[in-house]
Amino acid sequence: MKKIYIAHPLRGKNADIETVFENNITVDTICQNLSAIVENKDILILSPVHAFSFVSAVGDQKWVLGQCRKMLSLADEIWVFGDWENSEGCKIEIEHAKKLNIPIIFHGSETKDLYECLA
Repeated sequence: MKKIYIAHPLRGKNADIETVFENNITVDTICQNLSAIVENKDILILSPVHAFSFVSAVGDQKWVLGQCRKMLSLADEIWVFGDWENSEGCKIEIEHAKKLNIPIIFHGSETKDLYECLA
């Protein structure tokens, strides 16, 4: 089974509720699109935004980022979406993936190339 970790900014630069809400919707859409593509494939989607949605996005992120690193260590690939350059969490995830030699695939904000990555 191939395990794909989905990295996408959650808080953004300002860590405001509106940005968190918008990013949650974007990650929902990415995961919905991906789940439709992998429906008949042996792939597990690892989404830390969904897995740790019970943790406040505006509070201290130390614990949840530790959990994200643990989840990432289970992945075969990390797929990075959105404005990751301005996301503390995404940069931490990318650096951790590099340390673990996990392939990093950058998608920007587009999901139309998902088919090609799974071909």
